[in-house]
Amino acid sequence: MKLATTARLSLALGQPRGVAFGLMRLRAIRRQVLARAGHEAGRGNIVTAAALVVLWLVGC
Repeated sequence: MKLATTARLSLALGQPRGVAFGLMRLRAIRRQVLARAGHEAGRGNIVTAAALVVLWLVGC
């Protein structure tokens, strides 16, 4: 929900469409990671790890 809202907001603010589509891709990736992790990893751990990877990618 938050990523969809962020994607719409980025379009409303005049960002390129690629930014919005990238945000929606992140949503799909997050779902895949959570599905693969199964019961062995808590949702909080996966979300935190995903957020850290995103921050790392933004810093590059």
